[in-house]
Amino acid sequence: MTKASDYQQWASKIRASDQKAFHDLFVDSYQPLMRYALNFVKDTDVAKDILQDVYAHLWDIRDRLDEEKSLKALLYRMVKNRSINLIRSRRPVRLDDVAPAEQPSEEMSPVSIRPGGDDLLEKQLSEWIESLPPRQREAFELSRFEGLDHHEIADVMECAPRTVNNHIVSALNTLRVQLKQWKSERENRE
Repeated sequence: MTKASDYQQWASKIRASDQKAFHDLFVDSYQPLMRYALNFVKDTDVAKDILQDVYAHLWDIRDRLDEEKSLKALLYRMVKNRSINLIRSRRPVRLDDVAPAEQPSEEMSPVSIRPGGDDLLEKQLSEWIESLPPRQREAFELSRFEGLDHHEIADVMECAPRTVNNHIVSALNTLRVQLKQWKSERENRE
């Protein structure tokens, strides 16, 4: 896993127009950012276009990068904002005009669980994560699947780090309760 200090060094070098540092950042961050974009847009080609825009914009603003702020969080925030803007621009009907049952969910699709282990449990865990409230889910996925720290997640979600912590703690408590209940039901069946 890439350390925060790597991102800080990349920010400094990219600010000085170092193309190798930009390439290294691209190689390191592309796949996680692609997964994150797909949570919003659900289309690989659209997600690729979003990432292309993000990296091009990052290069354009390289002289304004602040090495003291998280470059990783900046990238995630840029992907999120571009994804949401794209979704909004493609929505021809106002949500007020659509019946509640037909309205698109604000939640992101679940990130697939890493392979290996109990497939049934992984499927169930994925469903539980999907059922979390949207903000809890976003904080949990950014922390556990994307490796962002609380400050970086706070930058992405535009909230306080303490709020991020509360979302993650609530998500973990919910998942623990569901896991305990699931194990108990499974034992009773056997």
